[in-house]
Amino acid sequence: MGEVSKVGTIIVAAGSSQRMDGIDKIFAPLGGKPLLAWSVDTCQKCDLVQQIVVTLNNNSLERGQKLVKERGWSKVVICPGGIKRQDSVKEGLRRLRDCAWVLIHDGARPFLTLDLIQDGLMAAREAGAAIAAVPVKDTIKLADDARLITETLQRNKLWATQTPQIFSFDIINEAYNKLTTEITDDSAAVERLGYKAKLYMGAYDNVKVTTPEDLLLAETIAQEKLSPVLHCGEISREEIRVGIGYDSHPLTTGRRLILGGVDIPHDKGLSGWSDADVATHAMIDALCGAAALGDIGIQFPAGEPKYEGISSLVLLSKTGELLKAKGFRVVNIDTTIIAQRPVLSSFIPDMRNRISQALGIEPAQVTIKATTTDGLGFIGREQGIAAQSVALLRRVSL
Repeated sequence: MGEVSKVGTIIVAAGSSQRMDGIDKIFAPLGGKPLLAWSVDTCQKCDLVQQIVVTLNNNSLERGQKLVKERGWSKVVICPGGIKRQDSVKEGLRRLRDCAWVLIHDGARPFLTLDLIQDGLMAAREAGAAIAAVPVKDTIKLADDARLITETLQRNKLWATQTPQIFSFDIINEAYNKLTTEITDDSAAVERLGYKAKLYMGAYDNVKVTTPEDLLLAETIAQEKLSPVLHCGEISREEIRVGIGYDSHPLTTGRRLILGGVDIPHDKGLSGWSDADVATHAMIDALCGAAALGDIGIQFPAGEPKYEGISSLVLLSKTGELLKAKGFRVVNIDTTIIAQRPVLSSFIPDMRNRISQALGIEPAQVTIKATTTDGLGFIGREQGIAAQSVALLRRVSL
């Protein structure tokens, strides 16, 4: 069935939001960012996903392209969807390239997680098709046209299906090529070919936003995810930590200039054991300092072969993992790059996106500024570049 690593994602978001009282739900603000961004961000940072096709209605294409640029979604292709959901999926399948597996997800389900993707792929490898679902909690009744009960169904056999739904590319492509009637669920197309999809455990908070009331519920869930709160009568204590970082490296010929994870065109680069990205190094020092983890030299010593030439974004991502293991969340990072040349202002948006992706936070939580020394000192003489950073962390504990 192919390598599980070759995964293409189709996020279906071409609906008209008819039940949202004039609100375009896909771009509605949710927890400080557009609703669509929640699921796309998850797929963008998932190493298992190589391609993401987002289908939008024609009125939303320009807005979607703008969002791609703002959030730095390097894997995303925006394309027009169809009037029916299945038409959008067909268009998405046509846009995917060389994928062994296809993950299909509703753009209106913002709370997709990396676990849902990974668990779904494991289940799909067993059966060729897998669907996120949760056991039904309520008793389900069948009724006739007069709303008189005709049957009470066995609740222990009932599941409420969700997305993501994950399929072998060959199976789902064949299913949609042979589809002649309307469906509301991708697995239904596969079932008509005689395949049996495997259910795997979804999540009860993996809600679909269809009405304004759903959006209010989603906002509550979003705030819970952004600001974890302890329940069950436990008293929680919020711990705030601040760290300061500084780094500088000499400029030399024959090296690329990397700052904030971005390759900057320049006649000189920074000398160092890794890529010598002083901006990212200052951030790592600030984060480690706030969490009492020492500094970059303790965590990633210069001279170790495995760190020679390594991207500092990789080191930043590893730092983020260390913070999570200690229970810390990044509130914000503020960094100033000090360089006489080159002019850096046009590169800062890309830096913010790359830093935020490496840490799994929002670009709005990352501030990067650039200044000169007006010709003073080793920086003013263009002998080196420096950076300083301040980081704020939060930890909730009992």
